[in-house]
Amino acid sequence: MTNQRFELKNSRNAAVRRHLLWRGFSVEHVAPASGDSFSYQWQGDLHFCALHDILLKDGGIKAGSDRENNLKDLRGSLTHVPKDADVRGWSELTERPNSYVAMYFDPVELHEELDQRFPDDWRVRLYFRDAEVSASLRRFTMLLAQVDEADVLFAETLGLMTVLNLQRTNVDPPVRNPSLTRGVMARVVDYVEANLGDHISLEDLAATAGLSRYHFNRAFKAASGESPYQYVLRRRIETAQSLPVEKDWSVEQVAAAVGFRNPSYFQKMFKTRVGLNPSDVARVSR
Repeated sequence: MTNQRFELKNSRNAAVRRHLLWRGFSVEHVAPASGDSFSYQWQGDLHFCALHDILLKDGGIKAGSDRENNLKDLRGSLTHVPKDADVRGWSELTERPNSYVAMYFDPVELHEELDQRFPDDWRVRLYFRDAEVSASLRRFTMLLAQVDEADVLFAETLGLMTVLNLQRTNVDPPVRNPSLTRGVMARVVDYVEANLGDHISLEDLAATAGLSRYHFNRAFKAASGESPYQYVLRRRIETAQSLPVEKDWSVEQVAAAVGFRNPSYFQKMFKTRVGLNPSDVARVSR
């Protein structure tokens, strides 16, 4: 996947950007400086979809030879630019915290995995609204603010679902019901147990099962009642419950041992699932 980015040209101040990349798609959150002005243009071999939290003093956007759209209150609206489309515009921002979260995805890499063919005649969609796509992109905003391996599974799943939601009104997905045999499920479980302290991605688990990420996610949930992300998170927390007692480790050491790079996030997830802080569990068990 090419590492194309939506650039703000002639900006007076550098925007604050957070960006993460997975196979077939990437997501970034961009916060321009308050009151900044800039121009932009997008034309490339990736699809671009953005959720806006932007209020303009003035501005305009134009797709191809269409008339310029001068809507100023962009809050909660979406823009989807298919590959090879030409969109350009300019913005003068109000004095408020303006931002957008954007997803870039490669149709060539994803169409086989999702059993979808990206149509060649998709129109540019400016400032439309869709509850499911918006909810997914808002979740990515929260994920981009975290730095933790445990969320890789969730991010990959969320990205694939976002692409499907963008597709749902254009292509009827074929009905396929992949399943996991006991042997395949055992291999996946063994892989998770052997790598709890390391990076585990949806792609790793899908490769272990011999399926695409999309079909593995569906098959695993059908077989276990949990998504891969939920299962790995549960096993990490369950494993963490015994480590302070057996090894007398600090919270930071326990977090690292079960695959959390961020101890604060580990404590948050631990308390959410167990109802106690990790240190409280250690004291009760001793």
